[in-house]
Amino acid sequence: MVKGIALVVLWLSAGPSLAAPAAAIQAPQNPFETPGFAVPPSRIDTLVFKRLAKEGLAPAHPCSDAVFIRRVFLDLIGTLPTSGEVTTFLADKASNKRGKLVEELFARDEFADYWAMKWCDLLRVKAEFPVNLWPNPAQAYHRLVHTCIRNNLPFDRFARGLLTASGSNMRVPEANFFRAVPSHEPRALAAAASLAFMGVRQEGWSSAELDSLAVFFSRVGYKTTKEWKEEIVFFDESKPATTTAVKMPDGSQVSIPADRDPRTVFADWLIKPGNPWFARNFANRAWYWLMGRGIIHEPDDVRSNNPPSHPELMAYLEHEFVSHGYDTRHLFRLIVNSRTYQLSCMPLSCSAPIRSGGWMPRC
Repeated sequence: MVKGIALVVLWLSAGPSLAAPAAAIQAPQNPFETPGFAVPPSRIDTLVFKRLAKEGLAPAHPCSDAVFIRRVFLDLIGTLPTSGEVTTFLADKASNKRGKLVEELFARDEFADYWAMKWCDLLRVKAEFPVNLWPNPAQAYHRLVHTCIRNNLPFDRFARGLLTASGSNMRVPEANFFRAVPSHEPRALAAAASLAFMGVRQEGWSSAELDSLAVFFSRVGYKTTKEWKEEIVFFDESKPATTTAVKMPDGSQVSIPADRDPRTVFADWLIKPGNPWFARNFANRAWYWLMGRGIIHEPDDVRSNNPPSHPELMAYLEHEFVSHGYDTRHLFRLIVNSRTYQLSCMPLSCSAPIRSGGWMPRC
């Protein structure tokens, strides 16, 4: 059950009323729970617990150290702790040992290995059909993603590097973002960009909306070389330029100079603070990866008629991500160090209203 349904809070994806009476949080003596929280309340907890109270739900008890170490190892580095690591952690009496463990996991090789695997899955980094990157470019692409995660490259720089890349797919790994799309058609490239960095599926878009976004990828060129399976991605100035202003997904309009690669215009718009998709998309994915369900769910289905289940929480995570320079670890740190993340997977109450005078018993 690592996290399992992990707290009634997960399906809400929701914010503390941390004012539960002391007597109400006396946890039963079992290996999964502890009577008191190991971390102070955070803004995440304020928002989540307030929402739980509004819904008439009691938050679960805090999870035990044994549950936490198993949970955070699996979530951050994708593997179980050794028996020695568990013994050392359980014997540690320091009040900040959970936060310290999180920082240690960030520094481990497995952290970059695990999150590179997740991002390579999203970016379709593979050598076989229908992508056909072939082994050498796929290895270069994977190595790029792994290095960016290991060095904690700000996410806006990572995204811009992929979206504006030109050069050989073997010598400029970022160029494989365009090679990894099965079709070279502008609409297909636009769809890949919007799914990865905006969390938007294009099935529900009108033809006009699709064409507007495709304009930014309409001058991407490809050419082969004598090297086996090498392909060069470049800004093809021989293709016709757009002479009119292009309507962006947020309703704004931008002009694309004839001598400028349209991809750079799109990237500048995308990563600008205040963009309604970019920071929100990653913040939502981070919550989904660590908590099991997106605040907007599914995490790649951002649209006006699929709003966040907890708008305040979504806005808070988005703001934190932008204000800290698109630092992905900062966002992970906020989530895993919260009381919300560190609740037991054993629910304390049913979905019925809380009885007057105290929390409901277990169902």
